[in-house]
Amino acid sequence: MALALVVLAACWMLAARAARAAGTVRVGLQASGTFAWVLHAIERDGLDRAHGVQVEVTTLASKQAAKIALQAGEVDLVVDDVIGVNLLRRQGVPVQAVYPYSLAEGSLVVPAESPIRSLADLKGKRIGVASLNDKSWLILRAAAVDRFGFDPQEEAEALAAAPPLMQELLDRGELDAAMPYWHFVARLTATGRYRAVVSVDELLRTLDLPPEMPILVLVAREALVETEPEAVSGFVAAMRDAWDRLAQDPTLWEEIVDQGLYRLPDRSLLPAVQEAWQTSVPSEWSEATVADLSRMVGRLVAVAGAEVVGVERVDPGVFTTSLGVAR
Repeated sequence: MALALVVLAACWMLAARAARAAGTVRVGLQASGTFAWVLHAIERDGLDRAHGVQVEVTTLASKQAAKIALQAGEVDLVVDDVIGVNLLRRQGVPVQAVYPYSLAEGSLVVPAESPIRSLADLKGKRIGVASLNDKSWLILRAAAVDRFGFDPQEEAEALAAAPPLMQELLDRGELDAAMPYWHFVARLTATGRYRAVVSVDELLRTLDLPPEMPILVLVAREALVETEPEAVSGFVAAMRDAWDRLAQDPTLWEEIVDQGLYRLPDRSLLPAVQEAWQTSVPSEWSEATVADLSRMVGRLVAVAGAEVVGVERVDPGVFTTSLGVAR
């Protein structure tokens, strides 16, 4: 019986692999997120076929669903953060980070008339954050400890909230500052009612780290990296072309909003989102980048602890830089 189950499992795995034609990259897309913008540009302009690959997209409900799909071999590639790919490997999912997707971006935002001018002014204040383990928040905590000798997690009040709620609480005076995702920062500051106190790249400089630090990466199954590296490289090339189209073609952004890939209550804010997006595009992927990522995670763990960050350290073997050099 046990032998029969082993044979059946082997046959299933072979069938699953056979279902993916050579040159096909099965991409897992979480229901929300900027990856949908890139995939829309690739599909609209046939950028995958221009680089000898065919992209097949599966929409996934959550990060956990992406993990399950990767583990089952149902998708080949997803976007995750640099901590997430380490966790996947430790949980036995055979994946590698193959290319940067997005830099660490965003800013600490306050109402335009706020007296808050620097991190030093955050003591005793109420701060809205995406989550208590959000990487931008952890970077801010590390910078505050390094430069001003206090941890805002301990000497201020951090409230996890969705960006629309952050804005509502700022307007009602129930938050003093907020650190939403980068595109919401662009929307808030473009109204003129809010201003940025400090950006994530400035915080990274405070920690003696490069400001252009990738926080999101393309995560691919090792089987595809090893057997069809040209397919992964082809997808990366298509993605880079999509970045160029998004930088140059305003009609793409109109389509993104029209098709519900990004909800924007005021379309006049779209140029601000587009401009902010361009600053998130990575420009380097090398062994030096991987070393800097390891140093960054070490700084975050020193402040917040491994339990909050998610890992004690970055495993350099999780990353491969063999599939090309960034732009």
